[in-house]
Amino acid sequence: MSQETIFILEALLFGLVIGSFLNVCIYRLPLQKSLGGRSFCPVCAQQIPWYDNIPVLSFLILRGRCRFCRGRISLQYPLVEIIAGGLSVLTLLHVSYELDRYFIWYLLFVAPLIVLSFIDLHHRILPDIITLPGIVAGVGTVLILKWPFWKEALIYSSAGVVVGGGALLLLGTFYTLIRKREGMGGGDVKLCAMLGAFLGWKAMVFVFLISSVLAILYAVVSLLMPRAESRTKEAGPMIIPYGPFLAMAALLFYFYGLEITTFYFSLVGISSNPVFTPITPY
Repeated sequence: MSQETIFILEALLFGLVIGSFLNVCIYRLPLQKSLGGRSFCPVCAQQIPWYDNIPVLSFLILRGRCRFCRGRISLQYPLVEIIAGGLSVLTLLHVSYELDRYFIWYLLFVAPLIVLSFIDLHHRILPDIITLPGIVAGVGTVLILKWPFWKEALIYSSAGVVVGGGALLLLGTFYTLIRKREGMGGGDVKLCAMLGAFLGWKAMVFVFLISSVLAILYAVVSLLMPRAESRTKEAGPMIIPYGPFLAMAALLFYFYGLEITTFYFSLVGISSNPVFTPITPY
């Protein structure tokens, strides 16, 4: 077995374990509960033994039910673990097996986006306890990875914060003035500032465009699903959580942005890639 294969397997296992902790964050943060202490069944509140808390495997062995009360275990738990494991491997490959960059990007950027996406899906909130430290972490990440060119890195990342958060704040303000109701939450603004801190201001054009397309596709598919019209009448106007689409677009840019933008600019006759400059921290 090659060294690269061993690294990939270790990254997968590490991601699965981290995914188990991310599930704890997704469940407890919106309820303002401590992240410490043993895991417990949300139905019967019985503490879960370690052998029932093995990522993915325990879910399969228990057939998706609690050992004690036989209550259903949400499919979200293994799904988050699988996503976390897959993105862990993808991050390792993206940074060419450089472990310092892997841990920085995976733990500070990728993993928090998973938590934010699922919390926003369930509760329509993006907790400040993740997004605000994430802005600081983004600026710090760019400074560390591009040292000693810290001045250029600071400008690049800070501009990303201003463009990311500022553009969405401006858009939300205009929407509120025109429609007389809130269209963009403050959490989305802070998330965009966090994404801009990590990815730089040029990336935010890509993120805004792709996330909008993904959100529109989601809305169209949702409306075309059976009984969607009746559900909409009962629940009122459809409210789409924007956070997951911002996160997906940001991850798409991080992993494949160079290839996508290079292909696009080649189609319009631009030989160089104006998005990915030497200061871009990839």
